[in-house]
Amino acid sequence: MIINLNSFLKKSLSNLKLFTLFFIVCSSLYLIYNIFNINKLHQKYITTLENVYSGARRFGSFYNNTGTEDLKKGQYLFNGVSVVVNTPTQAKILSTGINKLRLQINKITENHIWTVAVFETSAKYSHFDPLRSIYLKLYDHVVLNSIVKNEGLTDTYQSFYGCNIKLTDIYKEQGTNEILRTVYFPIYNNKKLDALLAIDINNSIFKNILKKYNRNKITIISMKDNNLYQKSELLPCSEVDPINLGINFYTLFKFTFLPSILLMFLYHSLTKLIANKNYILRYDQMTRFYRRDYYEAKLLNQADFNLLIIDIDHFKTVNDTYGHEVGDEVIRGVTKRINNCIRKNDIAIRWGGEEFMLSFPKMNNEQLTIKAQQICDSIALYPISDIDISVSIGGISATSIHFNDAYKAADQALYHSKNNGRNQVTII
Repeated sequence: MIINLNSFLKKSLSNLKLFTLFFIVCSSLYLIYNIFNINKLHQKYITTLENVYSGARRFGSFYNNTGTEDLKKGQYLFNGVSVVVNTPTQAKILSTGINKLRLQINKITENHIWTVAVFETSAKYSHFDPLRSIYLKLYDHVVLNSIVKNEGLTDTYQSFYGCNIKLTDIYKEQGTNEILRTVYFPIYNNKKLDALLAIDINNSIFKNILKKYNRNKITIISMKDNNLYQKSELLPCSEVDPINLGINFYTLFKFTFLPSILLMFLYHSLTKLIANKNYILRYDQMTRFYRRDYYEAKLLNQADFNLLIIDIDHFKTVNDTYGHEVGDEVIRGVTKRINNCIRKNDIAIRWGGEEFMLSFPKMNNEQLTIKAQQICDSIALYPISDIDISVSIGGISATSIHFNDAYKAADQALYHSKNNGRNQVTII
């Protein structure tokens, strides 16, 4: 019971060590893979926003090349775009451009655009897609100028390399409680601010991109507080609310625990399969002795020999009388008794059907004779499968001799034992 418990504890400790090794390897490689993908994901955010910015800038060209119409005070709807006129004026009808812009950036952001609006700095009229009451309350001439100034968009027409566009911080829209970030693009003409394009983007776009990226790339990147690895970077043309991307240890553990277990079992299965294959290549399955085709090459490289060749007497008669199944039982019984007579480092080989060879290191002729007689007596001592069984043994103890010559001499000794009545030993 104590031995079994010790064996169980040793095996459990070995499995724990193996699992720990596989877990460290798996988690380390997976962590490196995720860290590499964090940079690629952040670049995807940048690319998405830059495409939105590019669409906004192209809209500026559309705005500057659009004619005007006389509109009275009131609200109008052109191609699904609302126009709110506060004072009778000549107004640009921008619905075609706004629809194209929305279609383009909805495709880029996968329908995460909340509102597209164009505010005239004169505050005489504005465009909304769709019209939300919050805009009617908040935006006027003073507010627009304040936004332009606070967001650093004054005189952006002079910008060549810098940002002439701005991404705001995260905020909650009054009335709807939507979490948004707004892209502001000022439209200048002759150094004069004519209008401000506002594109409200649902902040969930970043979570959506992350979710799809994790699914496609099989990653576990998170925007939450991460205790293992975290990287924080601002988005293009923004100065606040950076994107935080990182790896959480618990999530990493959860995703690598099962693969580590599977790898451990796979390792055990492969090592067992290889061990079984090696065992089959080396050992005879019936007797557990070495196979001749495996061990003969080793004997050919030896020069000193203490060999015994053992043959079961009248084995053909056993097979013919009792059948091959009983014959197999006899072979197993004989080899078991041989095994009980030899040492751990002695070599036992199944040389043929009922013929066996034993090779003994560090043994003289007298010792070899004693060992052979011991084996012969142990087999004849009592029946095997209720049959009286005996063996004949021939052997040689010699140095500086080729195996083929040693084998021939031992084989002749074996025939001498058989011809002299069997159940005896002859050593040369």
